[in-house]
Amino acid sequence: MKIRSLLLSALTLCFAAALAASPALAQKTIQVKMAHAGPEQSLMHKSFLVIKDKLEKDSGGVFKADIFPNAQFGNEPELLQAIQEGDIQFMATNNGYLVNFQPANAVFSAPFAFPSEEVAYEVLDGPFGQKMLDAMLPGCGMKAVGYFESVDFRQLTANKEVRTPADLKGIKIRVMPNPIHIAIWQALGASPSALPYGELYTALQQKTVDAQENPVELILQSKFTEVQKYLILTNHVFSTGMAVANPEFYDSLTPELQKVLIDAVTAGSDYWRDEATKNRENYYKEMEAQGMTIIRLTPEEAQAFREQVRPAVDLIAEQVGQPLVDEMYQAIADVVAKKK
Repeated sequence: MKIRSLLLSALTLCFAAALAASPALAQKTIQVKMAHAGPEQSLMHKSFLVIKDKLEKDSGGVFKADIFPNAQFGNEPELLQAIQEGDIQFMATNNGYLVNFQPANAVFSAPFAFPSEEVAYEVLDGPFGQKMLDAMLPGCGMKAVGYFESVDFRQLTANKEVRTPADLKGIKIRVMPNPIHIAIWQALGASPSALPYGELYTALQQKTVDAQENPVELILQSKFTEVQKYLILTNHVFSTGMAVANPEFYDSLTPELQKVLIDAVTAGSDYWRDEATKNRENYYKEMEAQGMTIIRLTPEEAQAFREQVRPAVDLIAEQVGQPLVDEMYQAIADVVAKKK
């Protein structure tokens, strides 16, 4: 019995030492509710699965993440409110919704600002991008932990050929509830209408609206090919989004677990970027196979669109201040110059 008692005491001391040496093992399980409004076949959901897997593995099981897709906790504005109120711990959404909570993010909606995805990624991952992430907490009470959601150019779909701004006259186009996006399409001669994303397919089907604009992957996954005839590659706005966490949840984590969270978001974002780049041409082929005609604008046609959207750029400067607009364009110019 004495030997058994000594062995038990030794084992207890060893286990206590292991707990002290491993903060992950020493902590109780932390539940993380991760919510988004996309379908389960979307890159959004697949990227969330990457985050969940890395969160749980790299924390040694401390994090237990549950994903709630398909707007189970509400649409994007409702999810952002749920983050602020602590009902969920993590979500990601497009900048078009974020600007209603953080007006400075309107700078990312500047039409035709980014010449390529590669330039956009480098700007977002650089000092200007970090500055905008850091501004979220004091600006709207959400902890931004990385760029996420779409990270691709927005493209136009319609039921008629569109090659010039004149072709948009009278077209009813669904846009996000974002004053800048509304201003862009008004400047191009269309009639924009802000509708929740979840109502868009039905609105196109019933011809409540004639057109819409979204990244290609989302257009395909949402089956808009069934209700739209043309995809027009306008590249009019680079679709930036952010992953955000409830600040009380984030602050309750140790520095080590905060890093696990940020690294997991980076892994999910990298997965999304890689998949979007790798599959873009396949998306086009699949859309054509489903009966959609793809229109690639000539440089001259694209320039006509750029020239007509200047009022939207001026509106952004009014909202966020010319210095912030200039700072972003300088960051873009610096990256472009470095790549030459």
